[in-house]
Amino acid sequence: MKNIIVLFILFLIFLSFNILRNYLLKKKRLKLNNALNANYFNQVINNLIDENKYNLLEERIRLRNIDPYGNEDLKKWIGNPPLDLKDINVNIKKGSKVFKEGIPYFWEKVILKQFESPELFFEKWRSYVKVNPTIEDEIQCTKRDLKIEDWFVFIASKIEKSCLYLLKNDYLNKNNKNYNKGINFENHCMNILINSGWIVKVTPITGDQGVDLIATINEFRICIQCKNHEKAIGNKAVQEISAGKLYWKGTHAVLVSKSGFTKSAHKLAKANKVKLIHESELKDLKKYIN
Repeated sequence: MKNIIVLFILFLIFLSFNILRNYLLKKKRLKLNNALNANYFNQVINNLIDENKYNLLEERIRLRNIDPYGNEDLKKWIGNPPLDLKDINVNIKKGSKVFKEGIPYFWEKVILKQFESPELFFEKWRSYVKVNPTIEDEIQCTKRDLKIEDWFVFIASKIEKSCLYLLKNDYLNKNNKNYNKGINFENHCMNILINSGWIVKVTPITGDQGVDLIATINEFRICIQCKNHEKAIGNKAVQEISAGKLYWKGTHAVLVSKSGFTKSAHKLAKANKVKLIHESELKDLKKYIN
């Protein structure tokens, strides 16, 4: 009888040991899986932002609004997408406007494609949250618990840090091969205008109707197209800025070039009341439109 009891106790110990071992192994595998998913998630986000950093900066500049005191309004750039998976799927299916521009557009069209679906994106994100349960909240200036709905804050913060780093290091005015030459010149023109006292708005990438910048002072609303070409600018640009002035309800149309204009462009510009100026004349824009 005693032997049976001893064997039973040994069996229970062995069974308990196996259950505990399987539990610990399962927990270890889960921890490892979460770590791998979290690392993959973070690496993919960082790589995509780095690959597209110049385009992201370009879009940020186009979507921002600057008031007369130099303050930036980034509402269009940052956006306000839904944070819940169910709401995200509904908005994407309906073609909602919340994912049509700025950071939300980049998330849907670039980041989400890498993860194939919102469900897989959130699967990796949940693993990241488990591995990194706290976050340094730069708004509240404190460390707090990281929540599932913080996914967009996480993405937007990484993108903003990338853009601000480029701005801080003056990438806009450097001859960087990875940065669009035309945008570089456009920003150069914008800086000249701002330094001359103009309030300048950058038109969006899509639907600009041939107008790159809109500069305003008092009653003047100048529609400007910036051309950084090696050859003289022809009729097409004159036609574009002339039509763009009507679309944006401008008072004047101005075409800025580094390489001059063809004789035909001068004739067409005169007929359409389009001002053709060299970049060196931009600082005296008010004099030319008068």
